[in-house]
Amino acid sequence: MAAAIAIIRPDQRMRLLLDLFYLLGIVVISPWLLYRRVVESAKPAESRVGERLGADLGDPLAASVWLHGSSVGEVSLLKPLVRKLQAERPDLPLVITSHTAAGVVAARRAYPSQHVRRFPFDISFVHERWLDWCRPRAIVVVESDLWPNHLLAAARREIPVAVVNAKLSEKSYQRHRRFKIVARAMQHVALIAAQTDEHAERFAGLGIARERIRVTGNMKYDTTSDPAEANVRTELRNALGFADDDVVVIGGSLHPKEDVDLLASHAELLSRGISHRLIIVPRYPDQRDVVLAHAVELGFSAVAKTVLDADPARQLGADGVLVVDTLGELGRFYAAADIAFVGGSLYYRGANKGGHNLMEPAILGLPVLFGPYNFSFKETVADLLAKDAGLLVRDRAELVDALAGLITSREQRAALGQRARRVVIDGQGASQRNLALLLPLIDGGPGCSGVS
Repeated sequence: MAAAIAIIRPDQRMRLLLDLFYLLGIVVISPWLLYRRVVESAKPAESRVGERLGADLGDPLAASVWLHGSSVGEVSLLKPLVRKLQAERPDLPLVITSHTAAGVVAARRAYPSQHVRRFPFDISFVHERWLDWCRPRAIVVVESDLWPNHLLAAARREIPVAVVNAKLSEKSYQRHRRFKIVARAMQHVALIAAQTDEHAERFAGLGIARERIRVTGNMKYDTTSDPAEANVRTELRNALGFADDDVVVIGGSLHPKEDVDLLASHAELLSRGISHRLIIVPRYPDQRDVVLAHAVELGFSAVAKTVLDADPARQLGADGVLVVDTLGELGRFYAAADIAFVGGSLYYRGANKGGHNLMEPAILGLPVLFGPYNFSFKETVADLLAKDAGLLVRDRAELVDALAGLITSREQRAALGQRARRVVIDGQGASQRNLALLLPLIDGGPGCSGVS
């Protein structure tokens, strides 16, 4: 058998070996797949196993564009690009996929008129079924979720594949250089639209022709805009009982232990006579009771946002800490604040985890503080630090010192905040640049005759 495999063309040999590997895995987990199939047949689901195997996809589409983002973050990155693409090609059907159920939910919410599915298993005959169904003119992958059979199936049908907002960590680069499977499949990619020169060089190091690589910036900046309500700051501060001259510090998307550090910093600053107000927004609303308990242990009066909503007559109080336990309001509370510490960054949570959206407070002109663990926003941190537009704090002591300087100096707050806002504004435009590169691929792809 080895001799027979050896005479097959390299791409066919890789596809065969991959399929054997994947199918072995499916055999191992087949009882679970059968269980899921039975359970899912009884009720609607965010994605069915049959769908991921190329069944239950529905009627074939006219020539589409298939856009894929690994999870919620990557799916959200597509919003400005999809909006621009729909404006340019309003009749073009879009297929949007994600690996995770949460990503599918987010995609259906963001793109209700499009065809949202769970990404298929990376088996060659499954991808053939999918391509028969969606008939893509082009395939667009966000960042780095690259699967060899997916790329090879597109290459066999001469469907151009583009990777936008492309990034490749040093660890992934070394792994792809060593094992070569993904690197070989990527030789068929028509376009790499990289976030930075550093990422572009890594893709080139995998053997991708430099003429196929462009540096277009980070689409994350395009997902950030000023709040729609011009008066949200004044209205919300008045509702919470903040005075015009109150300096409001907010901790956004805080993970366990970060709330304790911010509350302790709050106590330390007040003991020094540095007056300010505090809002804490836990990353997950179900952490509310833990945060409230921590505040009480440190001697503070603390109130949950839902409690204030239920009893409009209740006041936060001059020394009260507000704990926001509602979803989707972080942007509004950033707008009501003067200084923002963005969580998920002060403690190590894993090699591929760290940080949250720094651009949301930055676009508002707030001075932005963050910890050292910002894997998810590494490039944004680099941009902010390069422009002296953000403050990196490594521990509680540095957090206290940074807050003390900002609370006591309106001029420092204003200068740092305006630099942060400028970083975001200057970083915008990647989605439009990517669209300009994608349209020729879309218009020149299979099934696009007569389309303009």
